[in-house]
Amino acid sequence: MQYIILAFGAGLALALQAPINAALSASTFKSPVFGAFISFFIGTLCLAIIAFLSSQLTSAHLKSLVHLEYWKFLGGILGSFVVFTTTLCAPKIGLAPLVIFLLIGQFVMSLTLDSMGAFGLEAKPISLEKIIGLIVIIVGVCIFFYKDLIKA
Repeated sequence: MQYIILAFGAGLALALQAPINAALSASTFKSPVFGAFISFFIGTLCLAIIAFLSSQLTSAHLKSLVHLEYWKFLGGILGSFVVFTTTLCAPKIGLAPLVIFLLIGQFVMSLTLDSMGAFGLEAKPISLEKIIGLIVIIVGVCIFFYKDLIKA
């Protein structure tokens, strides 16, 4: 249950992050790249402090990085893409349509990765029920945000 609550909180944070980063961008030379950079920099500082205080930022931790496969570092690149994209798109298309397309993209990719058992996940085959459920969710989200989508 604690992980469900944590995931819900992360969803709330993601919805807050886009307009906050867009406002940061507007206040910093109207540059989405610079705004995303500042956001990531502050996030990196926060994580460094937490890692240091919890003894998870030691020389042994840092030395272990050289033995990792390259693809394990792609999360940072993908994260920067998400932060930059939300910073750029939130003021252009609005928060509601942005969230719709973020959710649809996450649903599609999650279903795909689960079915492949990608990145060490347990493989969960795609079933007719999952496809129907995904379609129902997408249609429901589009109905919920219909007027916002028309404006975008």
